[in-house]
Amino acid sequence: MERTKRIVEALEDWISGLLIAGGLGLIFLGVIMRYVFNSPLGWIEEISGYIIVWGILIGTVVALRDNRHIRVDILYQFIPDTAKKWVDVFSNVVGLIFSLFLLIYGIKGIFLDEFSVYKMNLVSIGEGITLWKIYMVMPIVGALLSARFIIRIVRLLKGLPETDQKDEGGELMS
Repeated sequence: MERTKRIVEALEDWISGLLIAGGLGLIFLGVIMRYVFNSPLGWIEEISGYIIVWGILIGTVVALRDNRHIRVDILYQFIPDTAKKWVDVFSNVVGLIFSLFLLIYGIKGIFLDEFSVYKMNLVSIGEGITLWKIYMVMPIVGALLSARFIIRIVRLLKGLPETDQKDEGGELMS
């Protein structure tokens, strides 16, 4: 079980990182081709944008897993410890609802609606990529985030920290 968890986490890290680095690398290549060789590559802008968006959205799953999302916790610090658990459960339930929204309406908008991108066979303007393939990131990320939020909720209800990631001092992050 622990080995599977490490493999999944490594895949999330690597896929997100490689997509973002690859997209930025393509942008760099585009700049070099345009300004150094005076031979712009039109496809780079479209493809790099898709790749970076995929990387960032998958990176949100990594940030949630590692408890690295930005949060405003000035009021949270003044809440009694007993109430903090329920505030954490509530915030994770809200996150789960949002994730399920991404999953359900992502699938619905891509495949099930009368005017879905799949049924209409919509393609991108620049390179003619079928858009349902690009938009699949929404239900994929919705499913991944849902799984992470469910894990966090179960951990909180068991009295464990939201994540088993450690901070710089070696302490479990809450």
